[in-house]
Amino acid sequence: MATQAPKGYSRLQIALHWIIALLIAVQILYHDPMEEAWDAVRDGLAVPAEVTFGVTVHVVVGVSVLLLALLRLGVRFTRGAPALPAEEPAPLRLAANATHVVLYILMIAIPLGGLAAWVGGVKPAAGIHGLAANVLFWLVVLHILGALYQRFVLKSDVMTRMVTPQK
Repeated sequence: MATQAPKGYSRLQIALHWIIALLIAVQILYHDPMEEAWDAVRDGLAVPAEVTFGVTVHVVVGVSVLLLALLRLGVRFTRGAPALPAEEPAPLRLAANATHVVLYILMIAIPLGGLAAWVGGVKPAAGIHGLAANVLFWLVVLHILGALYQRFVLKSDVMTRMVTPQK
């Protein structure tokens, strides 16, 4: 682990952040075909041909999120992440840190749960996967609102750190 927090994020960290964000958006778009396929499998029916493309996208993108999140976590442990501004109120720092921890957990747990359900046939994993995906959605909303609050209310540069790499 890094001994001293860097002043900003690296190009790799920024790229991973935005790629994972985009992939999560794709997952939201391809949720319905996966749900339709799961319902068919659960009912002992064949997966409808018209949803197989969406299912493939959902599975491939989910595995990609898992692998990229693990890479991102590894980079975070080896390089570190910039500290939040010292003048930020303690409850906001706590909320930001807790949100990030849960986001990382979900970016790993959701794809694993999806794989357990789809590939392993572990039916309870499907329900947990869906519930966790809903939690992830609302945490992403909270994350975005927090960044906007930082920028426009607290007038901090926290949001720009995920756009401009550290030199």
